[in-house]
Amino acid sequence: MRKFLIRRFFAGILSILAATAIVFGLSRAAGDPLLLYAKPGGYGVTPEQEQALKEKLRLDRPLVVQYLLWLTDLARGDFGKTLLAEQLVTRVIGEKMGATVQLGIASWLLATVMGVPLGVLSAVLRGSVWDYLGRGYALIGQSLPTFWLGLMLILIFNKQLDWLPFGTRGSTESFFFTWDNLRYFILPSFAVAWGAAAVYLRLTRSAMLEVLDSEFVKLARSKGVGQTKIIWKHAFRNALIPPLTVSTLIMAGLITGSVVVETVFSWPGLGRLAVQAVQDNDFPILTATVLFFATVFVLVNLLTDILYALIDPRIRY
Repeated sequence: MRKFLIRRFFAGILSILAATAIVFGLSRAAGDPLLLYAKPGGYGVTPEQEQALKEKLRLDRPLVVQYLLWLTDLARGDFGKTLLAEQLVTRVIGEKMGATVQLGIASWLLATVMGVPLGVLSAVLRGSVWDYLGRGYALIGQSLPTFWLGLMLILIFNKQLDWLPFGTRGSTESFFFTWDNLRYFILPSFAVAWGAAAVYLRLTRSAMLEVLDSEFVKLARSKGVGQTKIIWKHAFRNALIPPLTVSTLIMAGLITGSVVVETVFSWPGLGRLAVQAVQDNDFPILTATVLFFATVFVLVNLLTDILYALIDPRIRY
């Protein structure tokens, strides 16, 4: 078990380094960051100021040296400053992180509440209309583009019916668990959770069908055990292992993959911040957000590997 965890830990570190190296190189290849200072709304620079900025941003160094210097600063907890506003990157990330994590957790809870019961219902009523509806939703849920679903939700529930708001996450000063705040989460959370709930449904349905067809369930039926007890005590408890172990990956995917939804709903989180950083070529922000997303995904993957190893010892080998 120890060797297994050590291997997975170092594999995660290499994955993070690879992700940051790729994004660091692409951010430099996307364009000259000094153009930020010359574009409309920028400061404009003289040749002397341009040289000083290159030295300040280390753009006069080779790309490999720039990356190694950035890693050195990173090891000291120094993520640098944004290019134009010159705010600390850690402060900017900290201000946006809460909104992304809140949206990810809310979407994960909604996906779990939607997907798992529908999977159980579809398996128990196998071959019925409810089963076909559930399988149809699983197919549509994983194929619909998230940005299209988000736009349709805004068009119907905000523009036409005027039921739910969008464009912010509510007041950050008042108590969080109020309707005035929670209603801002409904549309973006549903847009994010739609596909994840379909994944839960398919996993739960296939696991439930496998357990319901097993010998010990047939034995329980032959002994006269009630259908409700068979479903919830025998079948569901054993079928819960696959959705439970993959739920950590789903949560990580919802937190790190909400870039499109945050952009569509103008959600003030890290996803929207990353899109803005790409547009402005603000590479300190861009590399920091990628590092955060990569770290979250690697840590959650490591947790999932541990859960799998505990459940099935054969995976350790």
